[in-house]
Amino acid sequence: MWFDNALGKEKIKFMFGGELSLQSIEVSSFSFERFSDVTFQFYSRNIPSSYPEKWNECEFNALSVIITFGGIIELDVKGNGIGFICSPEIFSSETHSAIKICSNQLNINCKSRFLTIVSITPYLDERWD
Repeated sequence: MWFDNALGKEKIKFMFGGELSLQSIEVSSFSFERFSDVTFQFYSRNIPSSYPEKWNECEFNALSVIITFGGIIELDVKGNGIGFICSPEIFSSETHSAIKICSNQLNINCKSRFLTIVSITPYLDERWD
């Protein structure tokens, strides 16, 4: 799985029983910051069948997923827009992590020393019923 070597992978194991697909997700934002970190925020309509019970207290129809690639080794960004649906290719090993996003609007290739799952939270997107 894409998160097997990620820092914070326990979130996925405990919250979703080890299941979290990043297929057909919306790229909401990305930023290059701090100590050579690239942070992505995605919105996903793919809600796992198992999720935290406390989420039933709020209305949601999607997930907000924030991941950070830390200690950037390579970064190539071409394009001019976000807010599109894609299926990023994410790789994470003990030695490095990588993400590749290809769309008509934006192409990103990023290789880093590590991958961190920052947060996964319920999200209500009024565009989606």
